[in-house]
Amino acid sequence: MVRYCFLVLFVLVASGNSMAQSYDKVYIEKKDVDVNNTIYKVGRTFYYSYKIQNKEGDSLFIDAEDAERLTSVKDEALPDQFKMEVIAPEKGKRTNKRQTEIRYSFEPMTDFRSSTGLVENEQNVWLHPMRSHFFKALETAPFPYVHLGKSVGYTWSDQMIIGDSWSNPVWGEWKGKLLLDYTYRIEKQEMVSTALGDLSCLKVVSTAKSTLGETELVSCFSEQYGFVKIEYKLLTGLKIVIDLVKVDGF
Repeated sequence: MVRYCFLVLFVLVASGNSMAQSYDKVYIEKKDVDVNNTIYKVGRTFYYSYKIQNKEGDSLFIDAEDAERLTSVKDEALPDQFKMEVIAPEKGKRTNKRQTEIRYSFEPMTDFRSSTGLVENEQNVWLHPMRSHFFKALETAPFPYVHLGKSVGYTWSDQMIIGDSWSNPVWGEWKGKLLLDYTYRIEKQEMVSTALGDLSCLKVVSTAKSTLGETELVSCFSEQYGFVKIEYKLLTGLKIVIDLVKVDGF
């Protein structure tokens, strides 16, 4: 498996009145979904930093009084990192059927804690991002996702429908169901500087188009550490940059 850096799109998961169509091009194993993971092994913890900017490039921060909103003033009580733990769920309590269980959290803020899933196998790696509070915005944008063993220039497409429980004036507002049309292109292989060193990556440029406009995501994936850099551009022009800064359990 080569190391990959890419720009992708995808959306999944139902919450409240938010419904989702199946993501057909993701290959998911029928059993033993954690056994052959080489990156996202049970017991590992991945730590990420994040930055938020408006379309003018000014820094924004999550509002401590209303965590779905943003402010220009940083509250020091809110951490600027979050972690993703790969865990073994109790029998019969896997959050997403046939997916490796992951838990996101902003320690020590327990109300930011959420569980979801990822897919890792020889054909593809597919990851639900953090989607608590302000990070619900990422439901409207590409999810980190890569087809393995494909060459530069490879393209593919897919669709997803999400409900209006994900709607918010900060990142995009709508009523009812919203159809997202995804396109992906593996653009090139390049070296990417990260907190874990310089990594060879494959860059993939993708978009999610809807009646509201277009979102983008650039993700950098390595065979050793998984998704090491994730850059979003949302419907309202907001930019979110997420970087892997540390991994425990290797």
